[in-house]
Amino acid sequence: MREHPGSELELIYLFVQLVDAGSLSAVADRLSMPVATVSRKLSRLEENRGRQLLMRSTRKIRLTEEGMALYERYKSLVSAVDALYGDGEDPLEGTLRIAAPISIISMIFMKTINEFRREYPGIRLHITQKNEVVDLIDKGIDIAIVGGIQPDSSWIAVPLGTLDYRLVASPGYLQRCSMPTHPSSLAAHDIIKVWPLYNWSLRHPQGEAFYYDGPASLTLTDLQGAISACVDDGGILYGPELFFKQELQRGLLLPVLPDWRGETRRISILCHQRQQQPAKVKAFIDFMKSRAPGLFAMDA
Repeated sequence: MREHPGSELELIYLFVQLVDAGSLSAVADRLSMPVATVSRKLSRLEENRGRQLLMRSTRKIRLTEEGMALYERYKSLVSAVDALYGDGEDPLEGTLRIAAPISIISMIFMKTINEFRREYPGIRLHITQKNEVVDLIDKGIDIAIVGGIQPDSSWIAVPLGTLDYRLVASPGYLQRCSMPTHPSSLAAHDIIKVWPLYNWSLRHPQGEAFYYDGPASLTLTDLQGAISACVDDGGILYGPELFFKQELQRGLLLPVLPDWRGETRRISILCHQRQQQPAKVKAFIDFMKSRAPGLFAMDA
């Protein structure tokens, strides 16, 4: 026998809240009900509709095609219900979980993050710094700061700025080993490679391109360490100019093959694609977007 329409809508409301929350445990916390109850109600909804709506574990969900269609159909209605009963008054508090590469937080964003903490004292930040790809849903991540193109279309990317890559070396190294005149001579030098671009492309304004996949004397995953090694006459480094702009300004590093430009890599914030973002997520994104022009300015 088919569910009463009111009961069916209650199950659909729970389903939409689950998709927005991102996991069974998160929606259980939001709605103050046991995870087992959430799972049981979801199973009832799937039984009523005669199809699987999502694949799930306690900490991770993935919508099926039928589940996405149901979510898209009812998400606006659920938003209207939440607004009517005041559920939209999301407080600016709680823990915001962020994933980011090791170097970018400590070298570029830390001052801005401290400014955010002072402006929003009720929001606690838990930042996981890893260069490896992190399963954002499985780890319960709210926001990720990433570089390059992201293949997962279930997360939306908010651009912050771009990093321009170039070659640099210390005056001491160049005095000892001479300045290369063409990228083809780089293999004869001490090369410092650093995550994420262990091999890289260079392009000359006249159109000539060169791809370097040769050996390295030193390979690191920490950009701060790579810059330190370069300043200490350790070799030629290919990296984002923004990260060593102070060393360039102070003469500790010099451009190598200055007419040859490297890649441009976009830095973005990733967040889960939701109809209504939690207030703490929206606050962080808006704050970082407002500071981004200064963070990525070479003359700042």
